[in-house]
Amino acid sequence: MNPAISTGGRAAPRTSIYPHRSVRSVQLTRARRRVAWIVAFCAFLLVGYYAVPLMALHSALADRLLEWTGIPRADWEPVAVFPGLEPGSGPIVRVPTFAELSGGARLGLIFGIVGLLLLTARFLLFRNLGHFLIVLLAVSAVVTGLFDTFRLDSRVFGQIWLRQELLVWLLMPFAGVVLFLLPQPRLGVGLGWMVLAQVYGFLFSVVRFVFCVGMLHYAGLVFMPLLWFALGTLSDLLFLLFFFSVSIYQTSGRLWGGRNSWQL
Repeated sequence: MNPAISTGGRAAPRTSIYPHRSVRSVQLTRARRRVAWIVAFCAFLLVGYYAVPLMALHSALADRLLEWTGIPRADWEPVAVFPGLEPGSGPIVRVPTFAELSGGARLGLIFGIVGLLLLTARFLLFRNLGHFLIVLLAVSAVVTGLFDTFRLDSRVFGQIWLRQELLVWLLMPFAGVVLFLLPQPRLGVGLGWMVLAQVYGFLFSVVRFVFCVGMLHYAGLVFMPLLWFALGTLSDLLFLLFFFSVSIYQTSGRLWGGRNSWQL
């Protein structure tokens, strides 16, 4: 059907656009929207109520992974997170200054910059991002070289990480409503995607945290700006969008067929 209504031989402009094909067959009724936001609010309260046990589980899994990877840690100490949602715990891991870095870490910095330069020369789409990452590494090397006695406490890093991730866990139910619950024709499927995203985000946080702590222990602060950019909140956003794309692809295939879904 023509989106414009013909009037007197001329097409009258539309005042709105078609809904995106990912939600074109979804009936967003008032009752459905109410149920979705009630589910999100209840999940938000549940995460807030169990915030301390969740952070304790996060630290316990991270401790097991640190032990498995052979990264030495002395102990875990309590850290303040948010008033009413604490304590968490941060690992006690030795973090070297720039002056104490091994030759391997310094070579890793050089190889990292050279590798990014090669990637930017080879892939045009990666050029802007690659240049930005090179600047991050170069600035980090200069700053840590000038202030070569500065040392970041690993316990403070654990505190910062928990503050960031706890906010993500609290806000993820509301993002899940928009990305998974409302676009899905079946409520149970949307709830399943929401739970899967929440669990995956929690476990993914443990792995990223352990990797960053290991880099802190072996390479100091040289790679930390790049790691924080790549493995911080941006990683949470990217995996949510990946889950959303997969869920919409599967739903579109069921509704219209895998071959025709992209044409609608």
